[in-house]
Amino acid sequence: MNENKSFKHNIVSSHELHALKRLIKSRLHQNTQRCHCVLITHVLTTAESYIRSIHEAFEVVLVIAIPYSADLNTIRSLEESNIPVYLPKSIDEAFLCAGKKVLEILQSDETPLLVQEVGGYLAGCTEELCRYSHFLGIVEDTNNGHWRYQMAGEHQIPVLSMAQSPIKDIEDTVIGDSVVYSTERIFREEFNGILQGITSGVIGYGKIGTSTATAMKGRESSVTVYDIDPAKCIRARMEGHRIAPLQKILSESDLIIGCTGKTSVRAEELQYIRDQAVLVSASAKNEEFDLHAFEEECEREEISKVVWRYKQKDGRCFYLLNQGTPVNFRDRSVLGSILDMIYSELFLCMHLLAQGTTAPGLQHSPSSIHTEVAQSWLEVYEPAFTNASEDKVWRYPNCLSTALTRTFFLQTSKSEPV
Repeated sequence: MNENKSFKHNIVSSHELHALKRLIKSRLHQNTQRCHCVLITHVLTTAESYIRSIHEAFEVVLVIAIPYSADLNTIRSLEESNIPVYLPKSIDEAFLCAGKKVLEILQSDETPLLVQEVGGYLAGCTEELCRYSHFLGIVEDTNNGHWRYQMAGEHQIPVLSMAQSPIKDIEDTVIGDSVVYSTERIFREEFNGILQGITSGVIGYGKIGTSTATAMKGRESSVTVYDIDPAKCIRARMEGHRIAPLQKILSESDLIIGCTGKTSVRAEELQYIRDQAVLVSASAKNEEFDLHAFEEECEREEISKVVWRYKQKDGRCFYLLNQGTPVNFRDRSVLGSILDMIYSELFLCMHLLAQGTTAPGLQHSPSSIHTEVAQSWLEVYEPAFTNASEDKVWRYPNCLSTALTRTFFLQTSKSEPV
């Protein structure tokens, strides 16, 4: 009976965010300096509660909405609450305007300011941002953004990345299923088709590629995997997937899912894409496929809002879903308690920057934040742990010292704990 109650407790609406709100409440009494915040983020219905919660902790002076993941009703609701939102017309415009808008705020108001973003939109602007002593730094959420900051060189401001944290790893394990759900929905609605039995190719076998291949296999699809990293190809093979070179996957797959976070299909690969194949992005922005090459080399026809057909010069064609942007955002991407966990880490990273003591440079979110987020999540979503106050999970990582073996103490001068 208790297990059933726990299961029901886990089925939560994305707007509830119990763990995040608990963490914010615990921080409100602390003497952190007053500061403002800019969010460059997905403004879906699932994000509204997060944005409002952050507004309670730090005044949100601007939200820059990612164009492919912006819900107009949510934007109107935020604006009616005096939370300003700017919606760029395109991803290119978002990159061009983000830095300018943050600089305008810094120039007009000397209140300390921090930014939380999702995709490296400010990676090329940090040299200008560091000129303002009241700019506290940036919290980055995604691997794609983390890579952008890495490629941009040294940064004289703090850039705190949670892209590779163990908390983010948990989210990535469910993104694959989210991608496959949205793909299957479009297949049913637009092609009168299903995924069972389809020949599919997954390009990229990182965290999202791994979960996508697993989800496709669960749909009884015939899955083949490719990764530019040979070690990841071997791992895919040992985890039960077929592997093949990129050209072979493109020429034999009815469905091609790009999961690299970079560009997996370029102009030189167009000739290998199987006739009538469907291309899907599980990645960031509109970068998984070389859309500029597609436009130059093919004739495009918009079949519907979510299906484009590209006709090649030799008469063969292929389809692209959701305009080449991540297909899972069509269905609000990740939901429920997973979002609560991600938003909680973002908040704690922002709170750390607000203290004004973080060193400059690109760095990973600290392990202390990962532990606090996980413990807070367990308190909210797993009552069995809440009722076990003496469990070692509440004393992690300090309790690791009790896990040392007797032979460790035989080899050192340290005393074995009682």
